[in-house]
Amino acid sequence: MKRTGRVIVASIVFALVSAPGARAEPLPGLFDSDVVGDTYDIRVHLPPSYHTELERTYPLVLTLDANYWFDETSSLSNGFRIAPGGLVEVIDALVAAGMVPEVILVGVGYPEELQRWRDFHGSPSPFFGFLRGELLPALKNQYRISDGDTVLFGHSSGAAFAVYAFLKAAIYGTDCFQHVLAVSGDYSRTENSVPELEATLAQRVEADRVEPAGSLYLAYGGLEEVRFRVPGRDFYAQIESREYEQVRLRLTEFIGLDHGTVVLPAFREGLRWTIGDLSDSSAG
Repeated sequence: MKRTGRVIVASIVFALVSAPGARAEPLPGLFDSDVVGDTYDIRVHLPPSYHTELERTYPLVLTLDANYWFDETSSLSNGFRIAPGGLVEVIDALVAAGMVPEVILVGVGYPEELQRWRDFHGSPSPFFGFLRGELLPALKNQYRISDGDTVLFGHSSGAAFAVYAFLKAAIYGTDCFQHVLAVSGDYSRTENSVPELEATLAQRVEADRVEPAGSLYLAYGGLEEVRFRVPGRDFYAQIESREYEQVRLRLTEFIGLDHGTVVLPAFREGLRWTIGDLSDSSAG
């Protein structure tokens, strides 16, 4: 049976494409995408045991918007910076506390001008193709990444894209993004048509053509604009009504937090719920 959970918590501060011209140079660094026709800045943080436990594999946490919050060098805060050391610091703290296993953290950013509108809203299919057909194969070729343990994290426009990617992968019957953490997404925008994409998935499931599986974590702050709160609740209700047997769902409202302050507690809870010590709990 599927497991779902909608919780309200108090404020806490604290196009499927192959890649014939796949990059030969090692990551991290600049990555030229044939699919998008642009260059991305790929950042990688390896866990402490990576170079000593040579037979071990690790979950992959793939974060969008690496320019905002990957590590201490991420300079575009815009009020959203979650810790002095970014997600690297947050994950290291979660690992040290035994809340999540060691992971490989990879950030997708831009070397110069941000192209968030193009990639997340304007025409998200090429960016999905880049992640699925170019970046993920390159990462799995170079690093010891566990099968079935890829987490995609996005905030705001990135959250809308993350849900789009989860649905599109499910429609095509691929499990490239098994877990999605989507924080403060506006799923009512028409550019990536998330509700319509989910309706297409439901039709394919009804026809026994695919069987979606994975974890979908949605969150928003209680002080956010209506466009980040209501569409999240509506989309959660829509996908919950389908009763996908192998899809775990969770929706969390963080009371007293806004569009920037919600990111840290939502990321912490979402990662713990998908691959950490909350993974067996639907209510947290």
